[in-house]
Amino acid sequence: MKNFTYRSSEEKENIEAILRQRRRKMNRQQLIAGSILGLIILGVVLYFGYHTYYTEYDGYVHVDANRVRTPFDIYLDSVYVKTGDIVAPGDTLYSYYMLDLLVKQANPDEESNLAARNREISLRYENTKQQINVLKVRMEEIQRQIAIDEHNISFGLNNNTHKLDLERALKEDEAKMKALRHEQNVLYRMKRETSPRFNKKSKKNPEENQGQIYDNIGSSSLKGAINYRLAGDSSIVTKVNAPKRMIFFTKEEILTTQHLNLDANNLQVVAYVPVEKIHKLTQHSKAEVVVTDKVSFNAHVSVLGLSTDEIPANLQSYFTKRTTALIAVFNLEKGQTAPFWSVTSGLPVTVRVKNHPFRKKRLEEEDYLWFTTGEGIRTHSRQPQTEASR
Repeated sequence: MKNFTYRSSEEKENIEAILRQRRRKMNRQQLIAGSILGLIILGVVLYFGYHTYYTEYDGYVHVDANRVRTPFDIYLDSVYVKTGDIVAPGDTLYSYYMLDLLVKQANPDEESNLAARNREISLRYENTKQQINVLKVRMEEIQRQIAIDEHNISFGLNNNTHKLDLERALKEDEAKMKALRHEQNVLYRMKRETSPRFNKKSKKNPEENQGQIYDNIGSSSLKGAINYRLAGDSSIVTKVNAPKRMIFFTKEEILTTQHLNLDANNLQVVAYVPVEKIHKLTQHSKAEVVVTDKVSFNAHVSVLGLSTDEIPANLQSYFTKRTTALIAVFNLEKGQTAPFWSVTSGLPVTVRVKNHPFRKKRLEEEDYLWFTTGEGIRTHSRQPQTEASR
């Protein structure tokens, strides 16, 4: 005889609600799992589809720099531009004196005793000033150490011995500082008394007791000897590495500029092309130079296989033993507009080239420059003999 179980209508409704809830939960889980699987499949399809349609190469922007160098030995007087300034043709870049002129006029044997004495005192004054600055830093450090020791002593972390040694050293430095300041004041008075500018004898006889020509570079006797270097074209100053009042010898760099017309500075894109991907490029390949998601350029191959270079460590692949790649040069198409920063020399970019899956297997003459051993580069139109055509 079968067991009879009585269920009320309320219990039946509860069971049905539980079953419906379980089915909804299972359907939701299946939907989520299916969506995740679909996204993974879509990502794989897009990845392989993208890399089937495109080939990407790592590269960088190349712009030549105009290095302004001195054609002869000079004494630099002043620099009138700073980094970021835009200069027009004829603008003054810097002023200078011919070093030969200063050397010719500067004769140490003709220097007076008063001028030599003033030079010696000036050196001693600057030396004393430096000693005071060094001693001041040392005293500040000792005071800081004393404050730390007082804190440690209050918490019982240290005894009083080290603090007493520091206080004794501080008193010695204070006495030394007092002596140095007194010496500095004396040297300052002596420097002022021996200076030709304040010496009465020098004012009566200006030709006597004068210093060297480089001590008074702004004197009226040198006003006619100053020269100016002018800008030759419209450009932007990218670097100034020449402090004024210094000697620069022939061909030393004063500053660096860059043409506002970057084509005059050989604006190009240089790409690293692994040997296994060289077949994706030809002499007539078009490319897209991607700087960011919103900034890109159109370009074309200018030189294929310019040279070989080592791939930077951050761009090397873990799946290949090759660390050297061919260098391809791309020229940007004319008439494109982009931010100035996007064509900064050395900026890393991605060069994207469309693949041609329907390209004929047999290479054509215009695809590459061809070389024949014993003959050299071929410039005449003749179908090359390749392994595929033999």
